[in-house]
Amino acid sequence: MMKKYLLLFICSLLAVSAASCANKDTDNSAAEPTAEQVTEEAVEQTTETQTEPATEKPTAPPIEYYDGLTYPDTMTDKERENTSYREFTLLYPEKAFQIGVNRLSYGIPQETGDVVHKKVKSIEENIRELKIYDEQLDANFLSHIILPPNYDENKEYPVFLVCDAEYWLTKLPDAWQLINEGEAAPVIFVTLGHDYDTDGVDDNIRFDKFAVKQDKMLDFITNDLMQLIAANYKVDSSRSVLFGHSLGGLFSHYALCNSDKYEYQPFANYIIASPALWSYYYDSGDKMDLKSISDPYAYRNEFGYFDRNETMDKKVFICAGENEAYRFRNQKPEEYADLPTIPEDAKSVYERLTAHGVSADLMIYENSYHRSYVGNMFCEYLKQNFPTE
Repeated sequence: MMKKYLLLFICSLLAVSAASCANKDTDNSAAEPTAEQVTEEAVEQTTETQTEPATEKPTAPPIEYYDGLTYPDTMTDKERENTSYREFTLLYPEKAFQIGVNRLSYGIPQETGDVVHKKVKSIEENIRELKIYDEQLDANFLSHIILPPNYDENKEYPVFLVCDAEYWLTKLPDAWQLINEGEAAPVIFVTLGHDYDTDGVDDNIRFDKFAVKQDKMLDFITNDLMQLIAANYKVDSSRSVLFGHSLGGLFSHYALCNSDKYEYQPFANYIIASPALWSYYYDSGDKMDLKSISDPYAYRNEFGYFDRNETMDKKVFICAGENEAYRFRNQKPEEYADLPTIPEDAKSVYERLTAHGVSADLMIYENSYHRSYVGNMFCEYLKQNFPTE
């Protein structure tokens, strides 16, 4: 009888341990910061680094990589060897965690009943997952090509490139549904983020790509990514769009003002959203490598664009949230009281561009913070700039 009770006691302990592991796995879902937090690190960080789920099977299913890409001549042999389609892993942790621990930096919970998970799942059949390597940056990027409803491979479509996919990929199903409901003309959404071996929401990594190595980043997007897309899909570059927000907005401004240096012109439209231009020159205490910025104020002269050119044949949309303000850690507000706010910098960019006759629009979204307006902005931008025929 004593052995029987001992056995029952051991079984109950095992059951409690299993339940505890399951609860820990559930608690790993991404947490949104409060809207008022608008420093680059506090606002942008949406998830903690995720570890492989404790309940994962000992033998993970293999990840399939596919041939069939046509590579542009601009890509090196090493880049071609490390660039390919692969099966869609974004919704499948048992596959994604084989590649790296940062799958949940994309903000998609593991729970299949979650609203965000369902939205991405609803357009899964229209998504192509592309791993792309850049030799200059020595980095693995992850791109998702989201084809429009009723995609016709014989038709041309404008591309809507979304940088910082870790933040914005989850907003695109709503924009896709807008097209599906006939409220906007079809586009191909292309996202650009990091593969799961890199934490793409880490601001030091983003600063390195979007500020310190922005010339190499623009080379990669112009010569490799966009030419790869154009080699495999029929693309209408005359209507295509580059979107960047915050540090990505800083980069989209740089990309616009240096687009004249390239023969290939993949974009006719640029969205500069909440540009964090202060990041070039102001030390917020987050250990950004400001010493690597050779001219931290070059953006105020549009990087010399109008010294090289008389006109700019691009359409620009500049936007920010009305309530964006700084709240730097370990610094008192009076220490950065003279620093222009992001809405003020957005307005300054608009005024400088329009003074040169550039076709530009400015929108400061009322009662909005650093990121709260972007999802709605995508939908409104599509309806206004890609109306149905």
